[in-house]
Amino acid sequence: MFSKHRLEALSDGVFAIVMTLLILDIKVPLDVAPGALGAALAQDSHTWVSFGVTFLISSIFWNLQRKVFELVDEMTSESLALTFVFLGLVTVLPFSTSLWGHYIRERLAFVLYFDNQLAIAIVLTAKLEISRLRGHLQHGSEAGVLRLRLYMMCAVMASAAIGALVLPMNRVWVAPLILGVTARIVRTIQTRRKHAKLATVVIQTSKEESLP
Repeated sequence: MFSKHRLEALSDGVFAIVMTLLILDIKVPLDVAPGALGAALAQDSHTWVSFGVTFLISSIFWNLQRKVFELVDEMTSESLALTFVFLGLVTVLPFSTSLWGHYIRERLAFVLYFDNQLAIAIVLTAKLEISRLRGHLQHGSEAGVLRLRLYMMCAVMASAAIGALVLPMNRVWVAPLILGVTARIVRTIQTRRKHAKLATVVIQTSKEESLP
C-alpha cells in the first residue's frame, strides 16, 4: 500500500507549478509607441482567453483530485500508476494551452487542447472507478456526487473536442456550455436534496432524544 498523503502532496505541487507556468506564455509588449499600449495588449487577447479557461478547468480538476484522495481509503499500484498518468497529462497543459492560445481559430489546436483535457478527465474517472470496484471507495452520497461530476467533466470535454470536428468554430462552445450548465443545475439539486435529508435526520434525532 502506498502513502495517500505523499501522493496528494505531489499532486498539489504539480498543479501549483503547471498553473504558474501558464502565465509565462503571455509576454509584456515591448517597444510600443506612446498611446498604443491598449492595442498591443489587445493583440494578445487570445492568449488571455486560453490562460483563463485552462486556469479555471485546472482548478476544477485539482478539487476533483482532492476529493478522490479523500474518498479512496487505500492506494493500490493501479491507483499509483493512474495518479502519475493523470499528473503527466496535467504537465502537458502549458503546451496545449499555448498552442491553442496562439492558434485559437485553428480547428486542430482546439481539438488537441480539449483532447488533453478529456484525457485528464478520463484518467481521473478511471482512478475513481477502479477504487470503487476494488472496494476501496467510501460509500455515501459524496461518492455518488463525485462520480457524477467526473462523468460530466468527461462529457463536457468530449463534446468540445468532437464539436470542433463537426461544427463551425464559432459554434463549438454550444454543446459544452449546455452540458456545463446542466451539470451545475444537477449538482445544485443534489446538494439541496442532501441538505434536506440531513435536516430531516437531525429533526428526527432531536424528537427521539426529547421523548421520555
